[in-house]
Amino acid sequence: MTAAGWNVDAAVGQRNLADIVWGTGQGDGVALIEHPTGRTHRYQDLLLDSRRFAAALLRRGLRPGESVAIICDNSGEFIVSYYGTLWAGGVVLPLEPLGSGNEWHTALEHSRPRFAVVTAAVWQKLEGQAFADSFQHVFVIGEGGTRSASPTVEAVEAADWDQMLGAEPATAVAEGGGRTAVLAASSGSSGTPKQIVLTHRNLAANILQVDHVHRLTADDVVLGITPFRHLYGMQISMNRTVHARGTLVSLATPFSAENLLDAVQRHRVTVAYVVPSVLAELARFPDIERYDTSSLRMLHSGGAPLPLAIAETCARVLGAEVVQSYGMTEAGGCTHAPPDGSPSPPGSIGVPIPGTQTRFVDPDTGLDVGNGAAGEIWIRGPQISPGCLQGPDSVVPVVDADGWLHTGDIGRSDARGYVTITGRCKQLIKYKGHQVAPAELEAILLGHPDVSDAVVVGVPDEAVGEIPKAYVVLSAPVPLDEVSAYVAERVAPYKKIRRIEAVPSIPRSPMGKVLRGALGSDR
Repeated sequence: MTAAGWNVDAAVGQRNLADIVWGTGQGDGVALIEHPTGRTHRYQDLLLDSRRFAAALLRRGLRPGESVAIICDNSGEFIVSYYGTLWAGGVVLPLEPLGSGNEWHTALEHSRPRFAVVTAAVWQKLEGQAFADSFQHVFVIGEGGTRSASPTVEAVEAADWDQMLGAEPATAVAEGGGRTAVLAASSGSSGTPKQIVLTHRNLAANILQVDHVHRLTADDVVLGITPFRHLYGMQISMNRTVHARGTLVSLATPFSAENLLDAVQRHRVTVAYVVPSVLAELARFPDIERYDTSSLRMLHSGGAPLPLAIAETCARVLGAEVVQSYGMTEAGGCTHAPPDGSPSPPGSIGVPIPGTQTRFVDPDTGLDVGNGAAGEIWIRGPQISPGCLQGPDSVVPVVDADGWLHTGDIGRSDARGYVTITGRCKQLIKYKGHQVAPAELEAILLGHPDVSDAVVVGVPDEAVGEIPKAYVVLSAPVPLDEVSAYVAERVAPYKKIRRIEAVPSIPRSPMGKVLRGALGSDR
């Protein structure tokens, strides 16, 4: 068990997350550059517009703790509506702008927001949807800010975004502390995404915790690839960059390696927060030396396990340090990270950040395992969510009676406290009584020169319990039995790949996590 002394109550107290992130509000540097358009936002403009948005919400009757749906991509409008909602005492409900009615339905049904910020394209999709009948005030970004003719939303005020910014800015700041700040969607990698309740205290504490081990400054230019609506992008990229008064660079969707490298070169990016699938694309990108990446000092990976071979390749071709951290939506964004300037063991996720306790537990007995042994990672700290939303007035805890969050990830700690993830509890394959970790086999598969992506799952088998099956994306024609043999040469006999299938792509969430439910039916 590891815990660093850190007084969250003294650092956060009952303050509002937006108030902590913005601090004194001084400085008028460039806050956000939208790449590749070059659209630029300065800090004073975003601060003023956020206050104006807070005033617009309050003038329309926003009640404390009421949700505001934000359905747009990474942009100045997202930042303004995010902090404006918090300052007004509302709850941010960020949703996927490319989502469908079915994907939005559960989140909207549980929180029943009367307010929304949407793009014109999203507004068109909302019209005629019965689940949107809770909306009374919709702020439309871009063209389309007119009253809807749809009978299901005919009472909605569709306010033009630019007209809203003509309001007088609000000056009051709502209280924060244990009040809900954000309803964040879980990854959905093992089922339907859940809405995780995160308080001002959870999120503010986590920003300050991470700053103790990995600091940004006003001189940093930060590339934020992951969506701000996901906690990794929201906390590690957006909130921490604003808190440091650095410059945030956002990329247009869909992602491309060319766009990323062009952004690094054009804006002299110093730190990039990415996911493993992005690094995998960079590792196999041809002619990467055509781009000037000399400004880049660190690529920070999160959201999913990072194969060591990919990390080493990117570090070599980009000339920058490649590290990975660990966190969960239920844990406010981050629980483990490598301290700046301290050599991290290959494949490690770093150490517990200040104020975070970690246990390694035998999932069968519930007892702590011995020093250096692998066990399920349990975590406890001020960043841990109070629960997930099951209905308008129902929150189900995500921790046990003693406050421990059972992550479902298997890992071990070395003598210096550095943690390495070795697998997932629920994903462990039981072959003839042996436990086989898919992550180990996936890392080996990705070391094959003709495999660009891979995932391993357990397939039921009457004779042996389960067998390891690999889904692989090939970058060049190669016999599949050759790929299986490549793995067999590097593992114990019980770990061999018993079945293999080539697929065009591996289904993944925006954070890079494998959507195992979308794989073959023979699982």
